[in-house]
Amino acid sequence: AHIAYPSTPNFQNFKADYVHALDRRPEDEDAESSDVFASRKRPPTRATFVGTVKLHGTNATIVFNDGDKHHPQIQSRSWILTDTKKDNCGTYALLSKAPLASLVDQILAIHGDTTFREVFIAGEVAGKGVQKGVAITALERFFAIFNIRIDGRWVDMRQYKTCGLPDHRIYNVAQYKAFEVDIDFRQPTAEVHERMNQYTTEVYDKCPFSATFVDGRGQPISGRGEGIVWTMVRSPFMDEDEDREFDDTFLCNFKTKGEQFSATANAPKEPKVLNPVLADAVVQFVDYALAERRLEQGIEYLEGEQAREGKPIAGFNIKLTGAFMKWVTEDTIKEERNEMERLGVPEKDAK
Repeated sequence: AHIAYPSTPNFQNFKADYVHALDRRPEDEDAESSDVFASRKRPPTRATFVGTVKLHGTNATIVFNDGDKHHPQIQSRSWILTDTKKDNCGTYALLSKAPLASLVDQILAIHGDTTFREVFIAGEVAGKGVQKGVAITALERFFAIFNIRIDGRWVDMRQYKTCGLPDHRIYNVAQYKAFEVDIDFRQPTAEVHERMNQYTTEVYDKCPFSATFVDGRGQPISGRGEGIVWTMVRSPFMDEDEDREFDDTFLCNFKTKGEQFSATANAPKEPKVLNPVLADAVVQFVDYALAERRLEQGIEYLEGEQAREGKPIAGFNIKLTGAFMKWVTEDTIKEERNEMERLGVPEKDAK
């Protein structure tokens, strides 16, 4: 069966769910909740987040099960890849030729145990022909590891940054420039959010990943990056007690993107008195949530489904308008639910 990689929220949505989880009472744990922290112990009040470069490509994962290092399951975000006829941006063609067993050996050597039930390697396939508007499109297609899970526990990628097969165009984003912030979720976060945005702008203006490669003239490949993914790690800054804990079975992370790659059209505004006419609130939500990037993602979804079914790639086929609108609507509500609820827009009216 396909094993999905968890989605990565933006900071606003992550913070809203996180703060809610800080105040969750034991009797609330079984209550229905849409946030990602439901049914878990309360998270630390303070935590450290390491930011790695977010690469603009297509998600891919490699899954090894029951100690078998020689028969991996190669996946796109939505389906299992078994051949090049129903490939996703050349993911299967790239990964099926690599000696992936040696990659698992590298991981297990650091882990300190050669036995495993599951090794889950998450990354991004990117490079020529995958996306547009970023410096890495000048590179030959590659796979970059950004997270690893062993037997249900996500590892600290700083300890696994040497894992990769560069001779087979399999890299590791943890080897490249990284950032770090401490966040106290009981305090105002405007200052740390501004610092994260400054780091994100730095990546957006000049991708530190692509800059380590050279073109045919021997010059560094320069250009835009997409953004940063911030992942919680253990640190002295973190507060843990019997009521709060760092949970490595849960990938606690969020993303910040450069302006061109944001799926929202405007930064969230401070809460204000809403127009009593519901239509005005809906307009505010749509103006905020629907940027060109989200529409592009809808086309990419359609093209991915066509690839999965072995059909010719034609994401702009007018016959797919209904499927396109359905995906954009569902993705917008899923990703921007907190803003929708803040504006007081019922889901049925948002649709």
